[in-house]
Amino acid sequence: MAQLYYKPWKNLSLIQIARSLTNSKRSSLKSLVGAVITRKPTRGFYMVFHNSRLLRFRKPAVISCTSGFLVGVLANNYPGIVAEVPSPEILVTEADRLYDLMKYEDIYNLLHPYKNMKNDEILWRLGRATYEKAKAAKTDDEKKALYREALNFVEEALSVNQNNFAVHKWMSILIDYVYGYEGTKARISQSYNVKNHMMKACELNPTDGTSWHLLGFWYYSIASIPWYQRKIASVVFATPPAGTYEEALEHFLHAEQVEPNFYSKNLLMIGKCYQMLGKKAEAKDYFLRTKNYPMKIKDDEEAVAEASSLLRGL
Repeated sequence: MAQLYYKPWKNLSLIQIARSLTNSKRSSLKSLVGAVITRKPTRGFYMVFHNSRLLRFRKPAVISCTSGFLVGVLANNYPGIVAEVPSPEILVTEADRLYDLMKYEDIYNLLHPYKNMKNDEILWRLGRATYEKAKAAKTDDEKKALYREALNFVEEALSVNQNNFAVHKWMSILIDYVYGYEGTKARISQSYNVKNHMMKACELNPTDGTSWHLLGFWYYSIASIPWYQRKIASVVFATPPAGTYEEALEHFLHAEQVEPNFYSKNLLMIGKCYQMLGKKAEAKDYFLRTKNYPMKIKDDEEAVAEASSLLRGL
């Protein structure tokens, strides 16, 4: 066997190494590999240590990486490959690192090969990455297909583990998106289902601000529902969903209590609840806090823009 160490290009990311290898001609692969690593010849195998995991494959082959994470081997012309599957813990850690960097396509590519692993932590993160892909899609048809795919992943996660708060949280988000594309009646028909998953998420993890925010938004949406949708709800349900701005405010404030300043749109929604309740001073305070929130993601930009507009109207 042979042990391979990343020697001359210490500061070069694995993805850069992989790109240089995969873009090379077959005849030059061996020399390129030698430029990146040192090899002790034995039995025709490469042994690669990465993130405390051992990957083993027959040579010659091309290392394949996803944003710095070694995931396997490209070997269209070399069928005799043996590679160790990364552990779920390593996959989850890398997926979370990529999520912090907002590299959603990379997360999808990383986790999708392991969708049949029957691991709820992998599946809900794959659903989350697919949801982010859907948000960035250009057409409604593409968005609809991706949201459905995301929901399928999270439903599979739920079948694996019904006590994972993140699974219930993403079930509530994705059910609403998927049925939203099927029309108002379909979306209203899922109202209680959405709420139940939100409540279960809060029950399983009372310190997760996002779950409380989602529950608050459910009450706010019900309180804001137009008259014609109320008529649809009265047809669909014997007892239509009910919610008030007071209830919405209670949950938004609780989200802020358990996880202070965690989300620009939670601050915005607190201000909007106060505005709907006629409390202008409190509304102005939260709109100002939202306006001054550091913009890191698109949600922050949207929240700051809306808060600025609402401040001008007070």
